[in-house]
Amino acid sequence: MLYLKFFVVAMGKSMLKHAIIAVLALITYLLVYVISNYAMSGIAYDWRFESASISANYALMPFFGFAFVFFGLSFWKKRFKEKNSALAVLFIFFVLLSLVAFSIVLWLFYIGNVDAIFGQVRNQFNRANQTPPSFVYSICAFNCKVSNFRCFLSQDNSTFTCQVNFWNELFRSSFFLFWLAGIFAGISFFVYEFSEKLLKEKQ
Repeated sequence: MLYLKFFVVAMGKSMLKHAIIAVLALITYLLVYVISNYAMSGIAYDWRFESASISANYALMPFFGFAFVFFGLSFWKKRFKEKNSALAVLFIFFVLLSLVAFSIVLWLFYIGNVDAIFGQVRNQFNRANQTPPSFVYSICAFNCKVSNFRCFLSQDNSTFTCQVNFWNELFRSSFFLFWLAGIFAGISFFVYEFSEKLLKEKQ
């Protein structure tokens, strides 16, 4: 009977922990849904459930983001016995490194089109016996001259620029939902750790 009592208590604690994680995941999903579809309406991609543009890729991405960060931090803590302060640094590193990774993906995604466009412009200038302009390809984060991706010639014809608006591309991508859910997942993890500590102190 004593073993059975311990088993029931252990099962109760395990179910409580899983219930807390499930609630945090649900809250994260709702926050991502509201922020991206309503607070950022017209900026972020519209994936409302009633929208014709919804896709499984967008609808499931918040779950992937939450699971990756929350359980990733949990695994890291158990595997390397890290303190929460070290995990907070790791979490911040994830947030920043994700943006760097996305900018690299953007660069690689458009580089083929950019090379083709640069070649066409260079040939046009050569056929006209004119000196080709200098070519610039950039991922723009601030003071952008384009809304998404566009190429343009400077007024003095000296520079031909192809530019990608980093933030607009990010906000309209499914990766944004993964990234945003990851941020809330990190916050949820530390809330979970704090609540678990409080429960242990009360016992």
